[in-house]
Parts: sequence; C-alpha cells; structure tokens
Amino acid sequence: MNVIKGKISSVFFQYSIPSVLGMLAISSANIVDGFFIGNYVGDFGLAAINISLPIFSLLFGFALMLAIGSSVISGKLIGEGEIKNASIVFSKTIASITLFSFITCTVLFLNIDTILYLFGADENLTKIAIEYLSVMLIFIPFLMIGIVLDYFVRIDNRPNLSFIALLSSAVINFILDWFMIVYLQEGIFGAALATGISQFALLVILLPHFFSKKATLRFVKPLGSYAEIIKACYNGASEFVNEISLGIMTLIFNYVMIKNFGVEGIAAFTVIEYLIFIGIMISFGISDSLQPIISKNFGAKENKRIEEFLKLAFISTSLVGVAMIVFIIFIPDTLANIFLEDTNQKTKQLVLNFAVFIWIIFLFDGINLVISAYLTAIHKPLASMIIALSRSFIFPVLFIFALPFLFDTQGIFLAIPMAEAITFIIAIILFRKFSPRKIIYNS
Repeated sequence: MNVIKGKISSVFFQYSIPSVLGMLAISSANIVDGFFIGNYVGDFGLAAINISLPIFSLLFGFALMLAIGSSVISGKLIGEGEIKNASIVFSKTIASITLFSFITCTVLFLNIDTILYLFGADENLTKIAIEYLSVMLIFIPFLMIGIVLDYFVRIDNRPNLSFIALLSSAVINFILDWFMIVYLQEGIFGAALATGISQFALLVILLPHFFSKKATLRFVKPLGSYAEIIKACYNGASEFVNEISLGIMTLIFNYVMIKNFGVEGIAAFTVIEYLIFIGIMISFGISDSLQPIISKNFGAKENKRIEEFLKLAFISTSLVGVAMIVFIIFIPDTLANIFLEDTNQKTKQLVLNFAVFIWIIFLFDGINLVISAYLTAIHKPLASMIIALSRSFIFPVLFIFALPFLFDTQGIFLAIPMAEAITFIIAIILFRKFSPRKIIYNS
C-alpha cells in the first residue's frame, strides 16, 4: 500500500498492527523469561537480570539510535524518489552497527567482573549475573544487527515480515526457555542461551529480504563519506538517550531498592518493570509504526496526512492506557503471582505497593511516546530528546531522591508516575510548537 497516497486508516493499521504485535512478541519474550526465572530460579535470578539491564540499555540504545535515525533518513529519501541514496544509507548503517556491536561486546565480555562491581552487585549476585551475561554478550551483536534490519524492512514496505520475525523469535524463546530451564534445569545459564538463540533467529529471518525481488533497498558498497550516519545518530539520539537513561535510572533505583528493601526490592522492581513494559511496548509499537509513515509523508510534504495519522495514534495509545489501568487497579495480585512463587511474600507485597501508584503512568506515557516519535520523524531530534530525557532520566532520578523526604518510602513508588506526568506537560508544549500545521520545509 502506498504510504503517501493510500487511505489514512488503512495505512495506519497496516503498519501499526504488525508493529504492535511485534512489540508484544518482544514483550512476551521478556515476560516469559521473567516467568521462568522468577518461578524456577528465584529472586536472585530476577535481580541478576535487572543488575545487567544497564549494559543491555547501552547496546540496545545504540542499535535503536542507528536504526531509527538511519531508517527515517532512508524513508525521506524514498519519499523523494532517491532510491539509490536510500540504499547507500542502509548499507553504511549495517556496516557501522556490525563493527560497533562486535567490538563493544568483546570489550564488555572481558570486563564483566569489574562492571558488575561498579553496578553494586555483591558476591552472590555477581556470580549468577556473570553466568547470565557471559552468554548474552556473545549473542547481543546479532540482536543489534537484527534490530537495524527490522526497521529497514518496515521502511521497505514489509511490516508483516517484521512481525513474523519478531513473533518467531518470541516463540523460539518460549520453547527454549522451557527446555533449558524446566526440562534440563540449566537455570540462569539456560535462560541466557535460550534468549541468545532466539535473537540470532531474528537476524536469520530478516536478512534474506534484502536479497529478494521484493526489496527496494539493496546492499551496495558502503563507500564514501559517513556524514549521513553521523546525522542519523544525531536524529536518533533521543532513542539512545531514552535507553541509556533507562539503564542509569535502573542503576539508581536498584541502589535505592536494595538499600531500603534488600534483594527482594530489586526483584519487586523487576516485576513492576515487566508490568510497565507490557503497556509501554504496545504504545511504543503504535508510535514506532509512525516513523516510516511520517518520514515518507514528510519527504512528500503531506502535512495534512501527517496530522490525520497522529490523531489515530493518540486515540489508539489512549485506549491502551485505559486498558492497562483497569488491569493494574483490579487484578494486581494475579499479575504479581505470574512471576513470583507463593513463598516470596515480601517481594509480592512490594509489587502490590508499587501497583497502588504505578497505574498513573498509563494516563500519559502513550501521548509522550507518540509525540517523541513524531518529532524524530520530522527531524526535530533535540525536541524528541528533551521528552526522552525527561521521562526516563531527569524527573525519575529527581523524584526518587526528593519524594521520599515528603512521603517516606511511598515516594519511591511515586517517582516514575510523577516523571511521566511532568513530561506530558513538556511534550504538549513541544508538540504545539512543532505541530504538522507549523512544519516549515527547507526547500
């Protein structure tokens, strides 16, 4: 379907449904990991995953930065009819992410002990975290390349292939998690191996597209200036900031939780992250699907169509928010029981304490994500970065230290909801400034 001329609702749902289903597949993979580890490994397993999160945030954030920044540039070039130049940007992006991912993961692999020490892990937590990380770092380069391929597959008018790849990866992860953790009883090592193999599958499924007859984008020699890639990094910087900020915020929250509640505190925060992750990934799927749609219409100077796509996105993410609020308010016990054994009463109570406040996030997060994605797609990376920094770093960190002075430990549970609410005000201000009706083209 033609993104520039096709019916607004048809184009929106053609892209958003596979994107949401793909994000649900990713979410389910993480949730499945949490289920098996929480029930068959225990609190220390959940804590080991959480203590490793800043590393994954760094690597995943860099991959997203390149993927989104470069694909938006390619999408604009395709909208302008510059197919060859779009393929050049694609090829240089793949070369860049391949080189970066393997070098960085090798350096991290050789320094796991030091990194975990800096993250505040004790001897027992370090032991199980090393078992997890030493396997994951071998496979993460394939995930990073797969993420980049996924975005370019969608830009290349194959959103359904993107969904199939993500779903297949999730199914493989589920089967291997059961086989490794339950059947073979390989614990955290088995969980890491299952996840790694499923990530490699993502790359295997997506790569053949670019050698097929259906491909518009092709691999060409990645020669010449890499100025486009630097520009892509800048344009996708808000996504990198969002991910790395999440990692830093997790480090700080881990410190606060372990100081106030022990290892059970980190485990409880991990479970809450899973619950937040479900709703946010659905909204992220909707907002993420806007990137190729808006970037191409931006290249074609179709402002009115951009406005209509945004209206559908705002409505959709708001409905997701309402559904998540209902689940968290009315069945928090059921949600907590998915990840925790009956013996983990202290951890479970902490999860329920979080749930009292955490639903507030879903009043605002969908709108914040859509506006941030829109700003990236129209090449306003600084404005998008302001939203990303506000919701994932500046305000969460500020509130987690400030609110406990006013509300004792309840202030810890309020920090993230308050951050999302304040970010919403900032996002609305920025959207009014850069709304589709106010877009000014350079030529």
